[in-house]
Amino acid sequence: MTAPPSPGLTRRRLLVAGGAALAGSGAFPLTSVAARARRSPLARAGRFGSGVAAGLPTERGALLWTRLDELGERTAPGRERLRWEVADDPGFGRVLLDGVVDASSLRDGTARVQVASPRLEPGRPYWYRFATRTTSSRIGRFTTLRPADSAEPVRIAFFSCQRYEHGWFTPQALLARDDVDLVVSLGDYLYEEDATPISPERRDTSGLPNGHVETLAQFRARHRTYRSDERLQDMHAAHAVVSIWDDCEVEGNWAGEGPSSGPSPVGERAVPFAEKRRNGILAYFEWMPVPRPRGVDRFKVYRSLRLGRHAELFLLDTRQYRDPQPCGDVSFDSGPPCATVDAPRKRLGDAQKAWLKDRVPASDATWKVLGNAQMMMALDVAPGLPSQVDDWAGYGAERREVLEHFRARGVRNLTSIVGDVHSYFAGDLHTTGRVDGRRVGTEFVGASVSHRSLTLPGLSKEQSDLITGNLTLTNPHLRFADFRRHGYAVLEARAQELRVDFKGVSTVRSPAADPVAVASFRVADGRPVVERTA
Repeated sequence: MTAPPSPGLTRRRLLVAGGAALAGSGAFPLTSVAARARRSPLARAGRFGSGVAAGLPTERGALLWTRLDELGERTAPGRERLRWEVADDPGFGRVLLDGVVDASSLRDGTARVQVASPRLEPGRPYWYRFATRTTSSRIGRFTTLRPADSAEPVRIAFFSCQRYEHGWFTPQALLARDDVDLVVSLGDYLYEEDATPISPERRDTSGLPNGHVETLAQFRARHRTYRSDERLQDMHAAHAVVSIWDDCEVEGNWAGEGPSSGPSPVGERAVPFAEKRRNGILAYFEWMPVPRPRGVDRFKVYRSLRLGRHAELFLLDTRQYRDPQPCGDVSFDSGPPCATVDAPRKRLGDAQKAWLKDRVPASDATWKVLGNAQMMMALDVAPGLPSQVDDWAGYGAERREVLEHFRARGVRNLTSIVGDVHSYFAGDLHTTGRVDGRRVGTEFVGASVSHRSLTLPGLSKEQSDLITGNLTLTNPHLRFADFRRHGYAVLEARAQELRVDFKGVSTVRSPAADPVAVASFRVADGRPVVERTA
């Protein structure tokens, strides 16, 4: 067992010290690596240009990820062996665990290892790195999960919708310095469709002439482009990230085995959609810190994580098991929905829905947190008129079934965290998504990291406020809306209350930005009502 940190070395001090080490960790002494290299031949050299990442933390470890650039650039099959180390201090004065892992050109040069050991203690930070014989990766950090009986508050950051061409990922730079236990990526980690860049430096040339990526090589190139943003690399190096996908990791509004039920966003395809879907998913599993696909349901991303006594996180997949959208997947800005909009249709799939309906009521965590790619609350453009049917509004029968089930089973303190709509929202969750249903929980929606918001570029604050005011009148379950800011959010689960902070940035149009406090909220234990506190 590892000795506990000294009394003067608190978790916060460890994080601060680790942050300083992470900021300047482009290289480090390889004495320990060189001493062990004789045990197993390592790659002679190589660059770790995409950084490092950690995911799926447990009480005793995490999944660690990196990429060897030169191996990813090979056209012939090949592999290289890397050494990894985990230490209990940012200076690697005491290495607790080490081993080797193979990076493969068949997986774009990526490597991952699931680290687990009783030498790692629950609820504290650890530092890790990878190395060849002569080069090293930067240093990364992850925090192990607290045990289920830990009464300490837990802090969860969540983000979504980062678009390379629309701006620098300045919210990620701030998140890298934030004191959180875990980060959740709620989908649209990248966009497969090209966009007009805000500057030449943000141009992404990996797409086809039709403006989309479709082949596996193109999806890999797009992931490399996004991960080249040093702010995103800093965030991944600072925190463990768990993730789900939405649509844009593959194609806009894809549903189950097929594309959107509406007009094709692609035009003339280079490959069939089924092949494109598989390519996007394979690249996602190569580049994100998630386990390598195995088994029958090999691309499963829904799961739960227990985060101490006060929170259990349920991550949902609302894409690959769903039925097609109703009404030709159109928006209803100018007319009523079709007659079949409320007809029963699957969104979660049978297995995931059964899992969710069983696991959430069985949880004894104070707060049950649903990680949702899209809003469960309605977002109507007029009373009863949904803005789109790709989200839960097009699957209202299943939304009602699941939420009524939670209510009937007496689920307390249900909250949903969401991305997708490029704006901040907070509100009360009802079984129908609207106030005509029964109150069952709360929902918090994070703004985009950099994707343009719901409002048009160039709108004044007064014009944006007018749109916000009209939207909250149409949607009385909303307690807050902000279309202007980019950023992320932090949820803190405590025994007596849930706290949520919306954290924005001054700009995404330059590489650096200042923090902006957008709004803060609380939800009292046993009372599913959002209260604004700042």
